[in-house]
Amino acid sequence: MKKSDIKFYLFLTSDFLFQKKIMKIKVLIKTAILYLLIISYSCKEADDIAPFITIEGNEIVDHVLNTEYIDAGATATDETDGNVTANIYVENNVNENMVGEYTVTYKVVDKAGNEAVPSERIVFVYNTSEGYIGNYSISENQVYPLDGSFQYDIMLSIDSLINNRIGFSSFAGDFGKEVYADITDSVIVIPFQVIEDSLNVIALQGSGKINDSIISIEYTQKEDTVTSLWNAELIKFQ
Repeated sequence: MKKSDIKFYLFLTSDFLFQKKIMKIKVLIKTAILYLLIISYSCKEADDIAPFITIEGNEIVDHVLNTEYIDAGATATDETDGNVTANIYVENNVNENMVGEYTVTYKVVDKAGNEAVPSERIVFVYNTSEGYIGNYSISENQVYPLDGSFQYDIMLSIDSLINNRIGFSSFAGDFGKEVYADITDSVIVIPFQVIEDSLNVIALQGSGKINDSIISIEYTQKEDTVTSLWNAELIKFQ
């Protein structure tokens, strides 16, 4: 065998061995990638931990009637998926125009289908004049055109639809019909209104002041063609 042939033979042999090593490396790399994919898939299958919801702000909220309710929201995190706040589903039944107790519920599910324990915020929509609710003794005096007086007990309630509106269970000489009034700070106003029963129709309007548990009101009362002037003092039972 010629020397040149021997060199060529050695070259072919070394190249073959080199290519063989390359193929083994490629096989090892493919095997490793497949192994990593299997591990990753297995880890995802093992995700059985649910996300956790955190309520922003207070869990119990007092909210003024007839004002816009803007919920503070919530955040959610998941051990595998990370921040899943954007996936939160909110059930909000707050009616800002009706006195009552409402619930805002937050729910979220991660990619593996694990559902978080729902979180709730309780919202109390209230009338800011609710402090005047209670039983009162009322004294009424007619100052024009005749002298007359009445004394009886009534109950004050709040309006569930209009903030700062209250209702007297009876008024105008214990007429037996509810009369409403609006409160602004320490001022009380009885807007023009008509009350009636099967025999009489009375038109009322007036205003007054509130001093702690005492309410003083001057009002006009019109029945048929006769208009009379009255003052009333309401004292809350302690």
